[in-house]
Amino acid sequence: MNSLMYQPDTIRTQGNPTELYNRFMLYCADRKETTVDGYQVAIKHFLAWISKEGITQPTREHIIAYKNALATDPSEKTGAPLAAGTQARYLRACKMFFKWTAAEGLYPNIADNIRAPKIRQDNTHRDALEENDVIRILDSIDRTTQAGKRNYAMILLAITGALRIIEEQRADIGDIKTIAGEHVLFIQGKGRDEKDEYKKLVPEVYEAIMDYLSTRPDAKKGDPLFTSTSNRAKDKRITEPGISRIIKDVFRAAGYDTNRLTAHSLRHTGVTMKLKSGATIQEAQHFARHASPTTTGIYAHNLDRAKDHSEMDVYNQIFKPQTKDNTAELAGIFAALTLEKQALILQYAQSIA
Repeated sequence: MNSLMYQPDTIRTQGNPTELYNRFMLYCADRKETTVDGYQVAIKHFLAWISKEGITQPTREHIIAYKNALATDPSEKTGAPLAAGTQARYLRACKMFFKWTAAEGLYPNIADNIRAPKIRQDNTHRDALEENDVIRILDSIDRTTQAGKRNYAMILLAITGALRIIEEQRADIGDIKTIAGEHVLFIQGKGRDEKDEYKKLVPEVYEAIMDYLSTRPDAKKGDPLFTSTSNRAKDKRITEPGISRIIKDVFRAAGYDTNRLTAHSLRHTGVTMKLKSGATIQEAQHFARHASPTTTGIYAHNLDRAKDHSEMDVYNQIFKPQTKDNTAELAGIFAALTLEKQALILQYAQSIA
């Protein structure tokens, strides 16, 4: 691809993809940091794809082919196709990129009106952990290392506060404060621009966080709460995908290697445990900070379904008929007898006991 410089019917040979990429990123600079980071990764992915395919003058058909490739081509990191949410983000960035090139007179908007793949708006199809699973996973973490202390604190915090991974990723040390004698963590919730909500830190969670922070004696209040321990990015804020990978690795090391358990399972577990503790849908909704009680209701439905043993009831009815329980009937007969006859029956029962 020599250039994306555009005039009504021609491609000019001025410039190059790298220059256009840099200009586009400057155009996006006033957006949220996470949005800019997402565009950065997505546009690099698209440019790499057209380079690999030998495409020098992309057309609408090429964008459709890219959309199909996102759904089928294996990821270089995992070997599995990209998740639907990732596909949607990549295509959305591509559409934004060509909308910008058209507005700047650089290249036509060939991605206009190409629909992104549909994705579910909730992650409740992931499994929650049972109580003994949580304990087993936490006990499997080596808490003698900095990484182990961090992972233990991250997982315990995510479960007890039902936090989203992005909320842990955005947290700074200075977000830990004290309100009415209790330690809390202020968080930047989904769709919010400020850290205007807080979660109470259970004493054990606060102690786990402090134990981890003791391994970072030079850390300041403005520093990220959770940082990388790798040599390449030591003490840098961990990315959202990075936290997800860390948690997934902890799951695998503890013997939980299934695609139904992801980092989001920690939040799912927190909400589920809240319901199991006897909370109402409204209380659980407030705890999870769901915009709609319908979302919280999905968790409740999953919990009810787990308790439902209808399949076994049907099997037992067919293959293991139960002896009729006559206890209630016998109690009624006994109650109808005179006191004298009841005494005689009890006396006889004691004699043969």
